[in-house]
Amino acid sequence: MALKIQQATPRISNSILLFALLLLFVQLPLITNASVETIIPSHILEKIEKPELYDSKQWKRLLHFKNGKSEIDDPTFFLSKEGKTNLKAELKASVIKLLTDKTDTKDSTQCYYPSRSDWIIKQLPSLETLIKKPKCEALKKELDALSVKQATLVLASAHINSPASAFGHTFMRLDSSDDTALASFSVNYAAETDETNGLLFAYKGLFGKYRGRYSVEAYSQRVEKYSNIEQRDIWEYPLDLNADEIERLILHILEIRNFYADYFFLSENCSYNLLWLIEIAKENVNLTNQFGAKAIPIDTLRAVADAQLVKGEIYRPSRRTKILTKNKEVSHLPQAKAFAKSDDYDLDKLNGLSDDEKARTLELSILLLQAKQGKNKISLKEFRTSFIKLLNERSKLGVLPELEIPQPTSPKKGHKSSKVTLSYDDENNAEINFKVAYHDIYDNESGFIPGAYINFLDTSIKIDGDKASLDEIDIINIQSYALQNSLLKPVSWQVRLGAKRVFDNELNPFLQFGAGITKGNETLFTYATLTPTLYYSDTSDVSISTNVGVIYNPSSTIKFGLTASNEWFDNGQRLLTAEPFITYTISRNIALNLRYEYKALQDNSEKENTTTLSLFKYF
Repeated sequence: MALKIQQATPRISNSILLFALLLLFVQLPLITNASVETIIPSHILEKIEKPELYDSKQWKRLLHFKNGKSEIDDPTFFLSKEGKTNLKAELKASVIKLLTDKTDTKDSTQCYYPSRSDWIIKQLPSLETLIKKPKCEALKKELDALSVKQATLVLASAHINSPASAFGHTFMRLDSSDDTALASFSVNYAAETDETNGLLFAYKGLFGKYRGRYSVEAYSQRVEKYSNIEQRDIWEYPLDLNADEIERLILHILEIRNFYADYFFLSENCSYNLLWLIEIAKENVNLTNQFGAKAIPIDTLRAVADAQLVKGEIYRPSRRTKILTKNKEVSHLPQAKAFAKSDDYDLDKLNGLSDDEKARTLELSILLLQAKQGKNKISLKEFRTSFIKLLNERSKLGVLPELEIPQPTSPKKGHKSSKVTLSYDDENNAEINFKVAYHDIYDNESGFIPGAYINFLDTSIKIDGDKASLDEIDIINIQSYALQNSLLKPVSWQVRLGAKRVFDNELNPFLQFGAGITKGNETLFTYATLTPTLYYSDTSDVSISTNVGVIYNPSSTIKFGLTASNEWFDNGQRLLTAEPFITYTISRNIALNLRYEYKALQDNSEKENTTTLSLFKYF
């Protein structure tokens, strides 16, 4: 029987094995990095390592990089784990991805990241011979469909009855020709949400609770939403971009739409994020760095205009504006109003009118019918039946001169949205007031919607000798005095949250809300509201007040106003307040205000009379 002799195997102690594994773990990243970097030819790697490339202005813009990090929050946007904060790492990872990606699908690197890929290849032309060029058929098909020849910045004016749209909204139109604006596409940046409560949307938007995305859709859909349904005037500003700049713009749009960023209502919002697109297209301008804590649409529009990027201005009146203009044409005809407001559109009611009067009445009726359908006040079947009936009758009456609608003052000519106020009264008290945004009842209406007032973070500090104290703060104060007429009956309303000195001159937080009516026109109007208020003091106090006012703004330089309120408290006290004022505009961003305030408590037992002169500086 043969003996089986086994070869001895060396025994490795557990400590030695553990040390070896630890050494391997430490060295693994170095080995991995070394092997990855060997993918990049040395002459290309040498260029990538230089700040002239990875720290360049355009590479930062392609990554939306500002204040040490990218403003894009979607992790899939970055090809490096450090890409959000490390420009060099992201550039290196992008080059490696281009070199190693041999796929030919819509998700290939050059198809999915067309903007950065195009820039990298142009900066490193020797890459072209080392990388596979995918067909990018889906991308090319979309570029052909867009066929962009002109880009236009568009401002939808403030929506007087929506807190979420109180500042207005900007987006971009991509034109394939000068004659087909409504057939063009639009680029929009917005929060992803189905929220219908405007105040809740504004609250969540303030704190970045939504994801924001770029989207491309038909421009006609935007016009239908803003101009026809929400009744907002639209202003269009063609941008001065050449063919190469438009190509950069479009490539970045088609790349960045795949990713999200946290949406902030005041700062990283619709208007601010359009500036990234314009900067990428026009490399020699500086736009995003002009904005930090806030970016109001009219301010971003002015920044673009001040950079000499706007070639013109086109005003597109809303359906509401058209209705108001048409209504003036038939305001002297009771028959016309009765017909336009009716539901059956009995054509016999038009008997006795001339053909021109009938035509104008029918055109007004068609606009009102479309407004009803846009607000879902009638069924689609009812709309179609009445619409065809009115169109058929209108077609029998010939052509009228085109409706002439007076163009209001351009939004870009109005004052800037932040304001500091320096005041001095006849009791030798000084006051400093700072407001983040946007437009209040004392400000000249030029470039703004008359009666639409919104204050955000409005803070007043009173100085008495060497003593300074917080006198009042408005976290939010919205006054929406929407004009009513014989056809349109919007409700005026107001919401206010803040703190002011009420009981024993103590600073009391309060919440106020109310509703009412406004009559008149854009130059001279009056309003009346009923307003409950909840105060928080040692005990919760409530009040209800009647508020009336007259506003007269005859020109771009002067404005008169008279406001008054009578407030009843649940403890039996009553406060009467009256305030006439006048504002004189010295220049677009400087104005003087003189106001007299009268306060009387209960039966005139206590009175205050104060005259105050203020300097407004907008910025």
